[in-house]
Amino acid sequence: MEFKERTNRIQNELKRRNLDALFVFSTESEPANVRYLSNYWPNFEMTGVLVPLHGGPILIIGPESETFARSRSKIKDIRKIIDFRVSSLPEYPGVNIATFDGIFKELSSVHPIEKLGVSGYTMLPVPVYRKMKDALKGREPVICDDILLEMRMIKSNNELDCLREAYRITEKAWEATLGVIKPGMTELEISSEAEHFLMWQGAEETGFQVWCCSGPNSNQAISRSTHRKVQEGELIQMEVGARVGGYSSAISRTFVLGSISGEQERLLRVGLNAEALTIKTMKPGIKGKDVQKTVHDYIKKEGFGDHILYGPAHGIGLMECEGPYIEATQELELKPNMTFNIDIWLSNSKMGLRFERGVAITESGIEVLSDYKRGELIILR
Repeated sequence: MEFKERTNRIQNELKRRNLDALFVFSTESEPANVRYLSNYWPNFEMTGVLVPLHGGPILIIGPESETFARSRSKIKDIRKIIDFRVSSLPEYPGVNIATFDGIFKELSSVHPIEKLGVSGYTMLPVPVYRKMKDALKGREPVICDDILLEMRMIKSNNELDCLREAYRITEKAWEATLGVIKPGMTELEISSEAEHFLMWQGAEETGFQVWCCSGPNSNQAISRSTHRKVQEGELIQMEVGARVGGYSSAISRTFVLGSISGEQERLLRVGLNAEALTIKTMKPGIKGKDVQKTVHDYIKKEGFGDHILYGPAHGIGLMECEGPYIEATQELELKPNMTFNIDIWLSNSKMGLRFERGVAITESGIEVLSDYKRGELIILR
């Protein structure tokens, strides 16, 4: 019923904007919008959902995914389009292939498709865009990325339950992984342990590519694990998250094996305090830019202003990092059932840290979705 309600909300918005349909595009790496409407997410191929002003939605897939899509999708009307195939461009002779022109003509028997909105515009391949424009007789589609962004900002109770379970699993994986780490293990060995524990605890998959980065690699805001061996006395940063029912958690802690230096401890203490201050400041009704100013003013006061890259929080849900963002330029007002990952990132040329955990805005304050090691300096001996 929740998937049907989402389609109805889009159709109400189409009516308000005087649009005839909305085309929602997703890829294997950015599947969130299509999964939000259908529960289907692609492997290798691309995908989309066409929501007409009248009638039911259509799931659009590549030529190879029909049996996979039918086993997952809440949308029963599924069409294959050649331009959604894998990038090696096989021809698939004999496969029944649809076209945008044919689909639009079919839908136009109920209501003409002349003014089309597009969500996922920044990812849309040129060939797909051209085929849609040709089917619209040269009319330009209207960029409507904000429709899904705003819908997904406020989570339902079902979505919140998925996120709570994802964080529970991730906490268990963190606890188990910290118990096996020792000097001489590679970053890849450590991250593979975390992935194993996530799946063993019941995740449908990892929420993103789990990584561990250590020593000189710890100042990488986005990273991948390497064959580097972790050593005593250096910062080790690990980013771990489970996916449950499509919804991703993310918990990041930065820790040390053995002894810790004064420079490292001071940086970690500031990061932990910034995380605590973010939790304390976030509440319904406050503007995101005011949260950002409070937290970054503290970091600057402590002498680490040049260590800031972004933050201190971003949305989380079907993607580990989604809107809305807590930034200086955002007039966003925090509302109940918005979900965020507090994300404190501080780095210099030698080392970096990340402290990340999930929270949900409530009617009266904030629910911390992960309390694991909150405020704790982790030193493994």
